Amino acid sequence: MTAPGEVLDVATRFVDTVDAVDAVRPFGRGHINETFLVATRSGEYVLQRVNRTVFVDVDAVMRNIRCVDLHMNGRLVPELVGASGPWRMWRRVPEADPVTHPTPRTVASAGALLGRFHALLADLEPTILTETLPDFHAPARRLDALHRAIATNRRGRAEMARGEIATVLAAAPLAERADALTNAVPLRVAHYDAKLDNVLFRGEDAVCLVDLDTLMPGAWFWDVGDLLRTAATPAAEDDAEHSVIEPGLYAATLDGYRRAAADVLDATELDALDDAGALVTFEQAVRFLTDWLDGDVYYRTSRPDQNLDRARAQLRLLSTMPTTVRWS
Repeated sequence: MTAPGEVLDVATRFVDTVDAVDAVRPFGRGHINETFLVATRSGEYVLQRVNRTVFVDVDAVMRNIRCVDLHMNGRLVPELVGASGPWRMWRRVPEADPVTHPTPRTVASAGALLGRFHALLADLEPTILTETLPDFHAPARRLDALHRAIATNRRGRAEMARGEIATVLAAAPLAERADALTNAVPLRVAHYDAKLDNVLFRGEDAVCLVDLDTLMPGAWFWDVGDLLRTAATPAAEDDAEHSVIEPGLYAATLDGYRRAAADVLDATELDALDDAGALVTFEQAVRFLTDWLDGDVYYRTSRPDQNLDRARAQLRLLSTMPTTVRWS
């Protein structure tokens, strides 16, 4: 965790030519980077320290962001103020915040925003961007990591999660479906972390996508799936008791996306939407469970066994998620 004095120094360096910093405080609910809200007399900024353990090539991350920002001409993404080393600062989108409770109207708006985002990126050559996290969405690779974590059992936790491990392994056909779809769909520029928390709203209208670190070449169905995973249930990501899909939220999210992206999706991408939510939910369950078995080394936690609860919540969500894939 970065010391408060260092955060203040960095924030001051970014804004000292135009303003003075009044206050800095931790901000947001991200699992990976450190994020702070910087208050000045002229407005607010969002300051982030990129996690170099996850994003080894921070310069490539920022090149990707600048490339997309230039292509979008400031539309649907926050204004980048500057970047230096692991630090970067954005102007806070005025009067915009994540939703606290999804409704059919808000999630339909989020789906439409993601569809517009993809439509604007449809003519950007994906190979211009760097694949900063190789095989980031690759459930088969995530399953391999889970098998290693089970075999190593470095924290002696595997016995406590026998049921969760069995459920994940039974759902392995989803990894095969993901591989097939990845090979079938066009390579695109994707957000790759398009969960509902990364959509900002004014009232009930989605206006901006944030957390752009994972912008890279990939497949759009992963973005749609992550939005479905988080928008189609009001439950928190670690709430295993209440994590079930609400059909009205699911349909509203997907309909909003389909309408906005209809002109740029090909037949294989439309086909992938039927399984997108299930694929991301499965993959995320695998990742949370693996991290818990390994001793919580990747995702930040605020309490013991939170990653296990996150895995349990994703598995329960998966059990209610529409999909064409069947497993026993």
